[in-house]
Amino acid sequence: MLEQTADLLAGIRIALRALGLGRAMIAVEDNKPDALEAVRRLLPADGSITAHALETKYPQGAEKMVIEALLGRQVPSGGLPADVGVVMFNVGTLTQIGALLPRSQGLIERVVTVSGLGVQRPGNYRVPVGTPLRFLLQQVGARPSANEVILGGPMMGMAVASLDVPVTKAMSGVVVLEADHADLAPRKVHPCIRCSRCVEACPMHLNPSTLGLLANKRQYALMAEHYNLMDCFECGCCSYVCPSNIPLVQYFRIAKAVNREQQAA
Repeated sequence: MLEQTADLLAGIRIALRALGLGRAMIAVEDNKPDALEAVRRLLPADGSITAHALETKYPQGAEKMVIEALLGRQVPSGGLPADVGVVMFNVGTLTQIGALLPRSQGLIERVVTVSGLGVQRPGNYRVPVGTPLRFLLQQVGARPSANEVILGGPMMGMAVASLDVPVTKAMSGVVVLEADHADLAPRKVHPCIRCSRCVEACPMHLNPSTLGLLANKRQYALMAEHYNLMDCFECGCCSYVCPSNIPLVQYFRIAKAVNREQQAA
C-alpha cells in the first residue's frame, strides 16, 4: 500500500473489470494512517474505489470480519463471501495482479515479513519463490540462540519442522523466536472448567469448549455437521484465553484434516 500504491489500484481496476463489478472498498486498520493516506491520494474521483479505516483489533483481518465491519453483512455458516454479494482479495494479491498482468509476467517473488527476537535484521523482504527458509534466515541474521521458527503470525502460524522448506507464494511471514522467549516446555493441559472464556472470545460465535470435548472423543464428523467446525478460521483466540491450557486450535486443525481426508476418500 505504501510502496506499490499504483500497482494496487491497477490490480483493483483489473479485478473490477474481470468480475463485472462497479465498486471496490479498501479496508485498512486505523493504526496504519500512512498506508491509508497513500491509497487515498490515488483514488479515482468517481468514487468507484474507496478506502475505509477499521478499528484495530484481532482478528479484524479475517474476510468475514472485514465484510461485517464494512457492510454489516454476515456470511452464512458454511458459505462464501459471494453468498452476500462480496468478493474479497488480499492487497498483496491485487498488487501482484496490477504489476504483473499488464506485462504478461508470472509470479516469481513475494514480500515476506521476517520478525522476532531471533533475527538481527527484521523487516519486509522481497524473496524469490522457492528460496529455502534456511537461506532466508541466514540473510536476515538469525541468531545462534534462535530455536523456533513459525510460518505466519504468532497467533495463527504453525511451527516449521525443517529449515529446508521453500518460500511459497502463500508465505506472508516468518517469526523467529529465541530460547528465552519460546515457551518450548510442554504445558500441562487441565480439564475444561466450563468458564466460557473461549465462547466469549470466539469471533465466529462458536462453542470451542464443546468442540474441544468432541475432538477428545474423535467425533470429528459430528463437529463439522452439528457444531460448524468449518466456520473456524483458526485465529487462536480460544487457545489464548483458555485457563486450562487446552490446545483447542490444534484439535480443530486435526479434526479438519481428518474430515478432508475422509471426504477425499
